[in-house]
Amino acid sequence: MATIGVIGSGHIGEAVAKLLIDAGNTVIMSNHHGSESLKGLINALGPKAKAGTPAEAGQQDIVILAVLRPGVADALAKTPNWTGKIIIDATNELPDSRTDPAYPGSELVAHLAPGAHVIKAFNTLFARYITGETAAGKRVLFYGGDDADSKKTAAALFEKMGFAPVDLGTLKEASPMMEFGAPLSGTHFIQTQE
Repeated sequence: MATIGVIGSGHIGEAVAKLLIDAGNTVIMSNHHGSESLKGLINALGPKAKAGTPAEAGQQDIVILAVLRPGVADALAKTPNWTGKIIIDATNELPDSRTDPAYPGSELVAHLAPGAHVIKAFNTLFARYITGETAAGKRVLFYGGDDADSKKTAAALFEKMGFAPVDLGTLKEASPMMEFGAPLSGTHFIQTQE
């Protein structure tokens, strides 16, 4: 299993981290408040969670980006070299939070982290539904990205976390369906067991 960086320690970051740990991974949790602010969360997550800085989280091969949209540029700037890393972008672009009209949705993350392979995922789910497998079946997790190998890696990780991943295509194709207010925003489908 891997060590996975998590930038953002709010409800989404915490929910994703729990499932990553349940799937056998170690996580490095970080936020812009500093490691001291993470003590309670690290204790709750257990021994496979460590507190770190956004730069330390960004050193991992797979990084979950779960910050509020206005904090994306600052969070990504903490890591000087994103080349070859997979960023799983769980951020949501709210109507008043577009910082650069030329780069909507996860395309902004890809622009700000050159060389990274960005996968859009988790942003369509409310935090309380980031639970993976349920009694009724597996929760559907929509995702998109531009690099085929990175998407395979991400899909395998999502499956280990208990989800039923559904590939929506490239970032340009997936984002209009997944961003806040889009058709799949706030949808919580279950793939039922047969």
